[in-house]
Amino acid sequence: MNYFEMIKSELDERLDGQTLELDSEFKNLGIGSWELVELVYDLEEEIGIEFKDEELLKIKTVKDLLDLIDAKTK
Repeated sequence: MNYFEMIKSELDERLDGQTLELDSEFKNLGIGSWELVELVYDLEEEIGIEFKDEELLKIKTVKDLLDLIDAKTK
């Protein structure tokens, strides 16, 4: 499963033409903390994993989120 594409699909409406890259910071994409929580919740539901609150605080970039997903799905 391509989690990058899943994240891109979830954020598509919010990106407003911006390109999503691995090093993209959510705040620079205009994704606020509440929107990030919604994204993570949606991903938890789709993938069947659960993030801890302290893990969420460490997510700054798309790669951070992908690394966390990767660690949880192994």
